[in-house]
Amino acid sequence: MESVEVSGKTLEEAKAAALEQLQATEDQVAFEVIEEPKKLLGFLGTTGDFRVRATRIETPVTTSDPGEAEPETPVAEDTGSDAVAPAVPTALGSEQQAAALRAQEFLAETTRLMGLETSVLIHEGEPGEIILEITGPSLGLLIGRHGATLDALQLLAAVVANSGGDCGARIIVDAENYRARRKDMLRKMAFSHAEKAKRRGQEVVIPDLKAFERRIIHLALRDDPEVETYSEGEGDDRCLVISPRIP
Repeated sequence: MESVEVSGKTLEEAKAAALEQLQATEDQVAFEVIEEPKKLLGFLGTTGDFRVRATRIETPVTTSDPGEAEPETPVAEDTGSDAVAPAVPTALGSEQQAAALRAQEFLAETTRLMGLETSVLIHEGEPGEIILEITGPSLGLLIGRHGATLDALQLLAAVVANSGGDCGARIIVDAENYRARRKDMLRKMAFSHAEKAKRRGQEVVIPDLKAFERRIIHLALRDDPEVETYSEGEGDDRCLVISPRIP
C-alpha cells in the first residue's frame, strides 16, 4: 500500500498536502497523526507542526450478490454510561466558564511539568470567584513554605484565566485544603495576640503577612471592642498592629 508522511501548520493543511501527493480523495486514504505541536504551558501557544502518515486504502473485493442488500450493522444505543461530567459549574457565566477552563489547563500542564500527578477541579466560590482545587499525592512541593508556591501559581493562573476576556474572574488556587487551614490558623493567631495585647496593655506587631492575610485578622477582630487593628509600613515592611483600646 502506498504511504506518505507530510507536515503542516494545521492538521487540515497536512492532510491536504498528503492527498495532493497521493492524488487521492479523502475517502480513499487512511490518516494517522504521528506528531502534534507541543503546548507551552497552555497560555504561551504551541511550537512545531502536525505530521501525518497517509496510506491509500485498497478497494475491497466483494463476494456478495450485487442484488442482495447488505444487512445493516446494528448500532449500540448510547446509554450515556461513558459520558463525562461537566468540568465547569453551570452556575458560572459563559465568560467565567472559559476563564476557568483556561486556568484549569494551565495548572494541569504546569503540575505535569513539575512531575506531579494531579487533577484540577473547578468550583464556584463567592460571586466573581472561581476556585481551582488541585488534588493528588504529595502536594507539599506545590504548596511551598507558607503557601508561597501556591500563591505564585494562583497569580499566574489568574493572568492566564483573564487573558482572553473581560470577566475579571477572581481566581483562587488551593491544594490539600491549605487555604481553609491557613485562614483558621490566622484567626486563632488573631484571637491569641488580641488577648496578649489586652493583658499587657501594649501593642502587638505581626510582620510578614500578605495583604489578604492581614484582612483576615482585621475581620476576625473587628467586633472586639477592646482592641483595634491597623496596618503600617510600606511594601514588604508593612505589618499589622493589634492595639488595646484606651478606656
